[in-house]
Amino acid sequence: MSGNGSDVEGGELSASDHEPPSDFERDEAHESLGTLTKKRKIDHVTEKPPARRKGSADSPIIILDGADGFFDQHITKPTLSTNSISNLPALTSKEYITYVKEAEKYHKSSREALTKLHETLFSQWAFELSQGFNLVLYGAGSKRELVLSFAHEYFYDTNVLVVNGYNPSTTIREVLAASAAILLDDLNVKTPKAVPDVLSLIMNSQESKSFPYAAYKPKLVLVIHNIDGEAFRNDRSQSALSRLTAHNQVSLVATVDHINAPILWDSAKLSSFKFIWHDATTFASYTAETSFFDPLTLGGGIGRNLNGGNVGPGNVGIRYVLESLTSNARGLYRVLISHQLQAVEDDNGETQDGRNDSSRFGMEFKTLYQRCSEEFIVTNELNFRTMLTEFYEHEMLVSTKDLVGTEVIYAPFDQEVLERLLEDDILNE
Repeated sequence: MSGNGSDVEGGELSASDHEPPSDFERDEAHESLGTLTKKRKIDHVTEKPPARRKGSADSPIIILDGADGFFDQHITKPTLSTNSISNLPALTSKEYITYVKEAEKYHKSSREALTKLHETLFSQWAFELSQGFNLVLYGAGSKRELVLSFAHEYFYDTNVLVVNGYNPSTTIREVLAASAAILLDDLNVKTPKAVPDVLSLIMNSQESKSFPYAAYKPKLVLVIHNIDGEAFRNDRSQSALSRLTAHNQVSLVATVDHINAPILWDSAKLSSFKFIWHDATTFASYTAETSFFDPLTLGGGIGRNLNGGNVGPGNVGIRYVLESLTSNARGLYRVLISHQLQAVEDDNGETQDGRNDSSRFGMEFKTLYQRCSEEFIVTNELNFRTMLTEFYEHEMLVSTKDLVGTEVIYAPFDQEVLERLLEDDILNE
């Protein structure tokens, strides 16, 4: 009995170890556990944690979505740098050339592969031109060599007129005159001076064919590097180009580099241009496009004097000054440079060293005042002298005296600059 009892007793003990606790035991255990947990929380709260440094690596990063996250991230004002480009050390011409040559070595194989990829699209570009559309190539990097390669491969037996729009001295009148000579099959054709008259002469030479038609071969392929360049950033030039490219024997391949280039054209011009846009990113250096400017001045270039010196605010600066003046002041400047250009044309304006002599083609003070009075630009001499002061201060006019002591006023810029100013819409408003 004792053995059986011990077995039973041992079995009972063994079974109690594996039996689930009763409801009373479970409630008691939860109560004791809750007491311990609460005590542990109280002890954690009463103990002060060590202070954390602001911005330390242990500080938690809280990221909130939506409006709360935006305002939480912009609570503090960001610290702005006081550095500027003017604080940079001066860069010499030798250093600049060295850095440019070094930059061309980086990623050379990748840039060549990108150019090869664009060349595979030449057949598509030629097809689009044959259907009466025109091409615009955009993207980072110079596209000059790419476009010339395309023209050489597909239009080697066609008249190709290359226009460097990045050249500030390029004028729309020169482009139209050269186009008229090709379309009229007369290289010695005498074109009118007025742009609308030249356009009428060109448009009258159209053939009675419409796009698309078989075996299309343009009589003139117009290649314009930087159609958004300084030379064509006016409504008059863009309107003339849109009418020229509407000719059924003219095809246009143009490049753009300025981010605001599309605002040059309204819906009427775009309808006439019939552009198809292609991304032609090459990451090539703008060596040719920037050759007409001094990169070391960062846009602070100066104008060219008729006597060979460097004076004045530069091509872009002249336009800025004219935009800030009244229409009467711009009219005064228009009268002066019109007379000056006419005098240069009548006399051929050449001196022994081959440069234009500015003082020879100036305008007498009294003559200029009389012309401005006749056109109701000025009302009295005091108003006239006030307008002249604005141009003197910006070095856009120079006053001198001839051999007999007569005061002569002239614009100290060469003929190309003055012609482009006269063609600009700002002097004709």
